[in-house]
Amino acid sequence: MRPLATRPVLSMVIVSVVLLAANGGCTNMANQSHEEIKSVIEAAYIQGIHGDQDEGLIRGGFHEEFNMLVRADNTIEKVSVDDWLTRIEGMKEDNPDLWTAEASHQFKLIDVAGYAAVAILDVYRGEVHFSTDYMLLYRFDEGWRIVSKIFAIPQG
Repeated sequence: MRPLATRPVLSMVIVSVVLLAANGGCTNMANQSHEEIKSVIEAAYIQGIHGDQDEGLIRGGFHEEFNMLVRADNTIEKVSVDDWLTRIEGMKEDNPDLWTAEASHQFKLIDVAGYAAVAILDVYRGEVHFSTDYMLLYRFDEGWRIVSKIFAIPQG
């Protein structure tokens, strides 16, 4: 029979193994969520909004209640996807060279807490740093959807 002193050690080892296994499962779930979030943003936002404004791609990744919050003259303006697409048409007319340049991006952060997430990314059009975007997402039955966005335009 083992001495009583080894039983707590054995119990701690078992608990540690269980916790490590559970943590690995959480990490795998978080990694899966990160990849799903990247896919939604790359399809709906980078290809859809910054690409050819493909409404199928856009509507597949943006929630119908989405609002972009735009800071204007010390106020906040809410912009729906439809209003945003109209604005893009004007932006294309005002600066066609910028809008014909290829869009690229770099994720700076993706943070997931259960069914909520934030993604921060830099968007480039050609060599121009177009914006830093803060995207808010929720996971719904059909998957991750972008529900809101704020952004900063680089000064300079």
